[in-house]
Amino acid sequence: KLILLDSLLQEMANYEAEKHSWGVTHRLNINSQKSEEHLWPLLDKFSSTLLLCYTNRTLYGVEYEHWFVKDKLSDWKIEFSGSNGNFHVNVDCNPVGGELWAPQEFAMTAEVKERMKKVLGATNYSLALRNCEHVARYIQAGVWVSFQMVKPDSFMRKKFIEGLAEKTKLINKFPEELRPPGESFQTIYEDITDNVHCGGPRDALSEKDEKGYNILLIGPTGAGKSSIINHLFNQRVCRIGHGAKPGTREVHFTQGEYWFYMKNKKGRMENKMRNVNLIDTIGLCDNMLNPDEVKSFIEESLKTNSLKIDKVLVVCYGRITQEHQEAIKMFLKLLKFKNKYKKRFAFIYSKCDDLTEEERKEGIEKMSELLDDELEENEDESNKPDEIAVAFPPDVTAPTIAIRQDLENLRKVALTDLDSKRISLKKSCK
Repeated sequence: KLILLDSLLQEMANYEAEKHSWGVTHRLNINSQKSEEHLWPLLDKFSSTLLLCYTNRTLYGVEYEHWFVKDKLSDWKIEFSGSNGNFHVNVDCNPVGGELWAPQEFAMTAEVKERMKKVLGATNYSLALRNCEHVARYIQAGVWVSFQMVKPDSFMRKKFIEGLAEKTKLINKFPEELRPPGESFQTIYEDITDNVHCGGPRDALSEKDEKGYNILLIGPTGAGKSSIINHLFNQRVCRIGHGAKPGTREVHFTQGEYWFYMKNKKGRMENKMRNVNLIDTIGLCDNMLNPDEVKSFIEESLKTNSLKIDKVLVVCYGRITQEHQEAIKMFLKLLKFKNKYKKRFAFIYSKCDDLTEEERKEGIEKMSELLDDELEENEDESNKPDEIAVAFPPDVTAPTIAIRQDLENLRKVALTDLDSKRISLKKSCK
């Protein structure tokens, strides 16, 4: 009985230590001097090929997957580990105890090495918010995600989710030191005034934001989602990726205000200012995360923030591959596209800078044909998704007639309020 009591008391103390980690500032608290002097030089021990993998462990009485990045050719590894409140991101060559699970190969690039430097020496550990999987996946792919805190059937999630309460909105959000640099908020077109007025980025949304007009953007990596958001605000509020390199590495909220022309309680049309929340998402078909992982990442963030969605902008460009189609259709199903919600969707064929009018038309028609593969000839026009093709060349500061028309079309499909039922996702179960 004494042994059982001692074990119970220890587990309670460990749980209190974990709860304490939720109340402190969401930072890594890096020991910079130790990191730069003693740990950075050890990164030269790694070869050109790395492994993302895990072993099964127990901490605070909680079973979990202990993730780390290991050199493929040696025992050198980088991991967030420790015990009794003494945790740190360290480099060592101690043999791994236990079987390696889910090894994924990736290259030791300059970007990967730079991300290693950014987390080395971190000390502010939390199983729920800042754990080994967060660090390992950040090194590999530049995302801050622990799927152990996303999957509903995960033991770790079940253990902590109720106690986290409002702190659930910090799950899979970048710590302060790793937050991607914001944009300049520079105006794109000086003489354009009909735009959403930007109120700035948000880490998360609250229940009162549910009454706002919520616009979700989804699409493959590099499709131009962030550029669409920038042009709705007429400001550079989101970072833009280059080519296939993604600019968005988390679910990103930006809030603003817009004058909507809508019916009042007496049925008369009037202008009314309303909060607008634009939600940028990590690109589908990301080269480091598989489609199911990306879906889990985005779905959990939407449910945690209790969002009701007014408009979904599906953004594509160029050739829409089979992989793109399958990934997008997963989200169309999640967002109830075929359950009489089609009018709350818009298909946007972007980056049409060098296309003729005929090619733009062919592009958006092909996109609709591939994504809405159950179109019926006699389908009710009121329940069809909007379709537009747009071109916003990156270095143009004086809008042409064509750009003005594309901006008008974008505002029309994104910011027209509807009387129909909003898309609702069930909040994550506690």
